[in-house]
Formats: sequence, structure tokens, C-alpha cells
Amino acid sequence: MAIPNKNADLYRRIKFYGFGLVLGLVLVAGVLNKNKGCQLPSSAKLEELGWQKLELTKHGACRMECRHITEAEIKELVGVGQTLGKGKVNYDKSEVHDKPYPTYAIEGTTTSGKNLRIIIADVDSISRVVTAIDLKNDSYRDEVDSCECK
Repeated sequence: MAIPNKNADLYRRIKFYGFGLVLGLVLVAGVLNKNKGCQLPSSAKLEELGWQKLELTKHGACRMECRHITEAEIKELVGVGQTLGKGKVNYDKSEVHDKPYPTYAIEGTTTSGKNLRIIIADVDSISRVVTAIDLKNDSYRDEVDSCECK
């Protein structure tokens, strides 16, 4: 009867370790490759609002007209019909516990160079524009402007 070689025992252990390592890597890659990835709450909410139908309130439409903000610029920030808009949710200015519907402040810069804040109410499957503010214009920051919207 031959005495087992110490190198053969080491080689067998390395094979078992390698097999377990490869199997583990394949399982981890399979779990992580489901396109779930980590997503920040801001981008998740923006994506949700973007896939909903966009609707303007009377007040929102009046503010947009008065401040020369187009519906296309709002769609650009919110990302209507897209995966993700250019804007970001500012939770400091949002009222996520508002009743009956939470409101979200979407802020960002459009391709035309306007720095906007859009207040959107999340009404079931509708993103309802409550108001629109051009942040570059100082008179709008304090909500003191010449608009006669009610």
C-alpha cells in the first residue's frame, strides 16, 4: 500500500475550493444581474411620476403661462414617457405626507437653461402639476410676482 502524496492532498483541496469559488461567483452574478440594482428614492419616485399621465391644474397652467414655462420643459424634467427625467426630487421642499395626495418638488435645469422647480401631486396614476417656479428669477423665490393666479 502506497503512502499518499502530500501534494496530491493539497491539489484535491484546491480543486474543491476552486469549484466552490466558481459556483459562488456564478450565483452572485446571477442574483445581481437582474437589472434591479440600487436606486435612490429620488430617482425611483421620479421614474414613477414620469410613467404616469401628466395633467395640469388651472393654477399650474396659469403659473406656467405667467412665468413662460412650457409643458415640454416640465416633461423634460419629470421624464414623461421616459425612463428618467433630468430633474431630481427635493424632499426638503416636498410634502410627502400631504392629504389627500402627496406633493413632490422636482428641480432641475432644462436644455433651454431654465432652473425650474415643479410641484407635482401624485394622484393615483396621474402626475398633476400644481405649480411651476423659475428659480433663476429672484421674484419667484418668495412667491411675490405679478401673476394673478388663484
